Amino acid sequence: MTISFMRLNDFNVPGYALKVGGSMDIRTSDASGETSSTDEVDKGTKGKSLAVSLSIKFKDEADLKKLIRVSEAKTKGTRVIYTVTNRTANVAGIRQARFAEQVSFQEMDGLRAWSVSFTLKEYLSNPERVEQREEKPAPVAQTSEGTATEEVRPAETAKAVEEAVTGFAKILKALDEALA
Repeated sequence: MTISFMRLNDFNVPGYALKVGGSMDIRTSDASGETSSTDEVDKGTKGKSLAVSLSIKFKDEADLKKLIRVSEAKTKGTRVIYTVTNRTANVAGIRQARFAEQVSFQEMDGLRAWSVSFTLKEYLSNPERVEQREEKPAPVAQTSEGTATEEVRPAETAKAVEEAVTGFAKILKALDEALA
């Protein structure tokens, strides 16, 4: 049996029965429209996350206090980014992460210990690093070929409309105004 461990910068995650699981979000969108096609649009691979669970004995209460302080730590208003040393994290290519979502700790039934769990979210993922290194395409200036139109003044427009009104329309207009 191998003993699992996790290190965040110079902090060794305390406790026993450490379990680390990972997940990653691959975003896609349906591109089939109203057809039966299974086409999808790739929207990128988001950062990975690590779900960590462990137990800490009541007699090691100072270890739980220290873990809570580490999870709350901030520098310049943002959560501290930790260098992660753990077999599962390293297999997934996670080098740096920060605490996210939830840190949970509760007393365990029948044992004098706390069940602790927390989530670490990857910082600067491999897909993100690749995306940052890629050259961005230069913006293309849009041009339009065509002819310029003359500016139409409002007075000319009103005059043109008046000229279009026929004799019969003038009679209808006068009748309408008389009835109103």
